[in-house]
Amino acid sequence: MLNRIDKKFIRRIEYSSIPNWTQDNHLEAFQTLTNGDKSLKKFNIKTINQARYFFEENYQPFQISNNLVSQNLFTGYFEPRLSASTKESKIYKYPLYGAPQDKNLLDISRRDFEGSIKSGIPIHAWLKDRIDLYFMHIQGSGVLNFVEGFSKRFVFESKNNFKYTSLGKSLIELGCIEESNISMTTIKDWLRSDKKNYESVYINESFIFFKEDELDIDNKYPIGQLGIRLTPLRSLAVDLSIYDTNTPIWLKTQIPIAENKTTNFERLMIAQDQGSAIKGLSRGDIFFGNDEIAGNMKYSGSIIILVRN
Repeated sequence: MLNRIDKKFIRRIEYSSIPNWTQDNHLEAFQTLTNGDKSLKKFNIKTINQARYFFEENYQPFQISNNLVSQNLFTGYFEPRLSASTKESKIYKYPLYGAPQDKNLLDISRRDFEGSIKSGIPIHAWLKDRIDLYFMHIQGSGVLNFVEGFSKRFVFESKNNFKYTSLGKSLIELGCIEESNISMTTIKDWLRSDKKNYESVYINESFIFFKEDELDIDNKYPIGQLGIRLTPLRSLAVDLSIYDTNTPIWLKTQIPIAENKTTNFERLMIAQDQGSAIKGLSRGDIFFGNDEIAGNMKYSGSIIILVRN
């Protein structure tokens, strides 16, 4: 991994120079790490101190120099819970598609998929709110509460051949929403303020296909795009052209806890997911579980990567 990072961006440091390193729950971080590498369970680590010792003995910390990195941004994502039906109706009329077998359909844009119901593609469910469905595409997973009386989870399976374009950035450039006020909530409010505004989502031609995932007491949260079951406030989506899967990353930033209220956030995260918008050395996306406050996460931060000996 280090050979993919310009040496001017990193420097070797000691654990003693990491503020609040000893205050974290390293056992939580280690358990998250084992979700991505089951072989680590052989270490039989049971306590916070054992977990911290494991990281300190097996990894070397490297500080990322923020002043040299062009983009420094940490955002959040979550798993929404939405109402759905197994049958199409006047209310439930927006389909959640599975992956098409006909690969020619991958050359169809978002506008074309939403323009008419496509035959030959599995439909997992019908939703009543196309804006919520759009954001389920952005989040990459969702739990659907069916009117028939049961719930199912669906997660990312694949996508079409179009690149992701950020709707938020586009709305800022068009002058629709001020950059200082951009969030999932403000984007949703703007889309709902006028039916014509929904046309703007077609700026993002990328379209996601879903598959069913387990949903039970042992699988409270979804698997990410890498097939690793995610852990709230521990799993981090990163740029995998730079980072190795399951890299521990010490992150210092702030996170939203209520409307216009944040708290300091310093803890060991694990690189366990990816996203089309997550590009760059100091760019990450924090998994917030089912908490939609994730949509308000948009802060800079500093990171220290731990590299295996």
